[in-house]
Amino acid sequence: MRTMFLSCQNALAAVTAAVGVLLGGGAHAAPEDVAVLKGGQLTPYGAERAGNKEGTIPAWDGKAVAAGGAANGKRGDPFAAEKPRLVITQANAGEHAALLTDGTKALLAKVPGFKLEVYPSHRSAVFTQSIYDQVLKNASRARLANDGLTVEGAYGGIPFPVPKNGQEAVWNHMLSYRGQVTSFTADKYVMTASGDQMLTSRQKTNLIYPFYDPAGNPEQFSGEWARARIDVTEPPANAGQALMTIDYVDNYTRPKDGWQYLPGQRRVRKSPSIAYDTPDGSAAGLANFDDVNLFIGAQDRYQMKLLGKKEMLIPYNNNGLMTKPIKEAVGKGSLNPEAVRWELHRVWVVEATLRDGKRNTAAKRRLYLNEDTWQAVLADTWDAQGKLWKTGQAFTMLAGDQPLATTLSYAWFDLLSGGWVFAGAVNETGGVNYRAFDAKQLNNFTSAALSSGGVR
Repeated sequence: MRTMFLSCQNALAAVTAAVGVLLGGGAHAAPEDVAVLKGGQLTPYGAERAGNKEGTIPAWDGKAVAAGGAANGKRGDPFAAEKPRLVITQANAGEHAALLTDGTKALLAKVPGFKLEVYPSHRSAVFTQSIYDQVLKNASRARLANDGLTVEGAYGGIPFPVPKNGQEAVWNHMLSYRGQVTSFTADKYVMTASGDQMLTSRQKTNLIYPFYDPAGNPEQFSGEWARARIDVTEPPANAGQALMTIDYVDNYTRPKDGWQYLPGQRRVRKSPSIAYDTPDGSAAGLANFDDVNLFIGAQDRYQMKLLGKKEMLIPYNNNGLMTKPIKEAVGKGSLNPEAVRWELHRVWVVEATLRDGKRNTAAKRRLYLNEDTWQAVLADTWDAQGKLWKTGQAFTMLAGDQPLATTLSYAWFDLLSGGWVFAGAVNETGGVNYRAFDAKQLNNFTSAALSSGGVR
């Protein structure tokens, strides 16, 4: 299987050989990583700057793509006029098997009418120079501690632009840039195997990232990389429920904190269970709390192995999906294949297997991290019996006005039951709004604020 990975076929192979980036290698930043970033072969975010030899993956040019946008933050599709260059169905999947994940192949085999409409690839992920400057600094100052469960010395950008092991790559995924303060209202839909569709939750979501406070630095950083507040507005039976979480760069002593407000009790309770494989009630058991963004949370239950980099077909540049009415976006057994844009990109592949004595309903995971954003765009999980159980897809939104590219909506498909969940859907609720970091806004992300904001 390892022959499938790009080990000696591109510029990065020579780079990684030069700096000793071996699979499963050391966990400390190295001065030579700075030289690699400055050498011109990599982008300021650690991706390969060059395209592939076939020309089907273009070179990264660093130019932001305008996506347009209405006042409500809904951004248009800058590639709406393009047509698919390839359509993959069950009939021709074998010809393209090397570019497909196990989960994608399973969907092609299982779901009638499922297909991949493959478009020309656009490397549209561009960030601000201030973030690139922090990434360059992190290359020499960021390091792992406590068996890889703690990131030290990093700030304001992905910590490990030249990853040496799976833990570093997954930390890049979690700490990747998604804005400084972000707000949106999103729906969660559950679909049954028979095709029934249920809106299980409409959530007003607010996110703030102290890790990306432009006025901060590693020495003064509190260790909180993100706070999230979710207020449920629908369905009526659940309206008024609220949830707040804090995520830390130190997962050794502080994996996650969470609080819940239940209107029937009119009180805020500390919740120790908003993490790991605790089922998300609004997902009807089809996704757990650690399935958000395909993976989030502490890595203490898994061994993370970096398998290498590979060319894969992934959902990407999905502004078009997010602007469609939900009836046009959701099909039977999957999202409407004509609403999802797939492109060929390079991804880092990380395989997670349970550590001895640890448990999780997902006994093995495989994450596919887009090289230009470091965010997971595809994921597969296997159960304790070794059966391929679920496959996840995350859909990247382009916001050239910031600029940034980030996954927003995501779906998990249960390959055994046939049910699936579509989360973070902004199709019927507007778009995403971004604001500059303001420390005063942290007052909206406290247990006291959660209580005072409760209704009913």
